[in-house]
Amino acid sequence: MRFLIKAFMVLAVCLALVGCGKKAGIEGKIVDGKDKPMSGVKLIANQAQPIKGYEHFETKSGSDGTFKFKGVFPSSEYVIEPWSDEWKSVAKVKVQSGPEGQTSMLEKPFMVRYTLSKAGVLADSKTGLQWAPSNGQPMNHFQAEGYVNGLKLDGVGWRLPTIAELKQIHPGHPMLNATSDNWVWSGEACPGGARFFFFGNGSDGCNDRDDSFYNNRVLAVRSQK
Repeated sequence: MRFLIKAFMVLAVCLALVGCGKKAGIEGKIVDGKDKPMSGVKLIANQAQPIKGYEHFETKSGSDGTFKFKGVFPSSEYVIEPWSDEWKSVAKVKVQSGPEGQTSMLEKPFMVRYTLSKAGVLADSKTGLQWAPSNGQPMNHFQAEGYVNGLKLDGVGWRLPTIAELKQIHPGHPMLNATSDNWVWSGEACPGGARFFFFGNGSDGCNDRDDSFYNNRVLAVRSQK
């Protein structure tokens, strides 16, 4: 009788913990914008609907970019994202863990294309370019040129982007501080003015250099150091 009582108590504790002993795994690979493995990157996995003891996990990627989370709750949704002391990223991926005792694989590599440094420089690992986010102030083209030429954010070498470079980051990025209603100046001339790029639909056009509408913005760019 005492044995049965103890067994019942152990079972009750397990039920209270919701899933005592239940474990599964998640595996994947983290790459940059050029599909190159990112090694030694810390990754965290947070359970979408937290269950005590299964809500948060951490791991690091290997030299080939692969990573594995062990002991996660089976058949549960997790959000995986990278974490670093040196940069931050908005990249994240949702994944379903495997059934109990099994490991699920990410359908495709987890890509981290953009990283924002502590200094505030946005690096694009796909193009090799670095971007200085918009300061949020409307500027005409003359002011934009003066701004980028005098910019000393984490060093010098900043310039106005080309239309082709702006198209590569369309429709923009949250950490660029340029939204879909912004017109961004380029460094390219056109008859009677300078060319601009519209993040709203990816179009470009020509405008007078002294125009400074409320939604004109400037983004500075340079090659990675």
